[in-house]
Amino acid sequence: MDESKKHRQSPEFKMSAPMDTNMEDCATTDDTRTDRFKHSFKFFKRRKPPPDFSNVIDFHNCAANNQVLQQVSLQENHKVSASVCQSYGLKPVKDWKAFSLHDVPGFIFIQDPFLHGYQRYWIKRCLKDFPQKPNVCNLDAHVTLKDDDCLWDMSQSHLRKPSGGKSLIQQLRWVTFGYHHNWDTKVYEEDHHSPFPADLAGMTELIADSFGYHQYKAEAAIVNFYHLDSTLGGHTDHSEFDLEMPIISYSFGQSAIFLVGGETKEQTPTAMFLHSGDIIMMGGPSRLAYHAVPRILASADGNIPQCLQSIPELTSFGRAPSKEKTVDVPPDSISEDSECTVLGKRTDLSECCSVLKEDIKGGHEFHSSESNTETDTPSGKRRGNELEIDNSSAKVLCTEQSNFATRNVDLRDTKAAEKGDIFDIDLDLRALSCNENWNAFADYLKCSRINVSVRQVMRHGQGFPEKSPE
Repeated sequence: MDESKKHRQSPEFKMSAPMDTNMEDCATTDDTRTDRFKHSFKFFKRRKPPPDFSNVIDFHNCAANNQVLQQVSLQENHKVSASVCQSYGLKPVKDWKAFSLHDVPGFIFIQDPFLHGYQRYWIKRCLKDFPQKPNVCNLDAHVTLKDDDCLWDMSQSHLRKPSGGKSLIQQLRWVTFGYHHNWDTKVYEEDHHSPFPADLAGMTELIADSFGYHQYKAEAAIVNFYHLDSTLGGHTDHSEFDLEMPIISYSFGQSAIFLVGGETKEQTPTAMFLHSGDIIMMGGPSRLAYHAVPRILASADGNIPQCLQSIPELTSFGRAPSKEKTVDVPPDSISEDSECTVLGKRTDLSECCSVLKEDIKGGHEFHSSESNTETDTPSGKRRGNELEIDNSSAKVLCTEQSNFATRNVDLRDTKAAEKGDIFDIDLDLRALSCNENWNAFADYLKCSRINVSVRQVMRHGQGFPEKSPE
């Protein structure tokens, strides 16, 4: 049975208190009695005998408003419209399910708010785009990578024909961008940074804004790559100069056990499952809480999570139909030139986006008169193979998205800014609906998990503090 499902025997699962029982055989020293966090970590990490998961919270299958957690009510506001949410692959805010923990104030759990299939876009970004230079990764100490080197592409031949040893992508453990954290000094340095991807920044700032953090700026990120034997020890994140703004973390791939405690290790942590698509926010008092990942959970069938196995049927322009219909793409059903066809469309649509932006600035209309056959899309009406843009709605959407994608222009990746465009996520998703494009990512995720942790480094309106004289 899938480890992450063993506790789901009762649909009325409730957890009355943070996990603190059935662990007496895990440790007996005075040190671990006072270090309750370490005690819990070792309990869930052990392999023989396997731990009991019955007291682990599963936010996808538990009763809200019990003694441990309560559901958080969310309402859309004018800054976070359904349209701009969809442009990042998210459901409307009103449809999100978010929870807080009574024992960990400021901690928020968001249950997979992604539109079905859209996690594939962010997974591709994590594995193929984010490890590229000028970003920093753990392999830099062992391999010299050029600016145009792609670890993912360099590893494909090895992944297809394993010949001993691990490929570069299998040895990748972490990537940082934005302001880089110095692992030796435990500080950020003003002159050590790379551009922050505009799409990830925009999505993270949108999520922060939805929970009242209206001035949040995504300035640094760490992407961790876990395998089935990986763990992350108990720690706090306190290197940022702003400790008021939350850390926002995204999970993709295999499930994991996550522990969150208090500001000291004496507090027994709360254990929960993190499934693919789940997002956690650690703000307020929880900003300095100890947290850890003691275990990655293997799926029983050795496959990727169900939410990644299929993708919604897309319109010719890329958006899903109003009634989302899921389709499974059969193996070998895509012709050799399918990718070229999809990417060929991308060029035309990218030009369309540029024209649209220029026409919006100039107040011009943008339409085609080649065909009289019309179909509706979220951005306008399509006539045949061309698109008639509803300038008013497109202008609003571009303006809304720019609110979340340009807050810190100095760190924004201008080349990657188009990735945050209202059209591009859908175009990448169309490409990833082809098995020939997605299968390699799926194979990687069968035994792996990805976590993207985003944070604001500097206080609002302030720069780096001056260095003390030597």
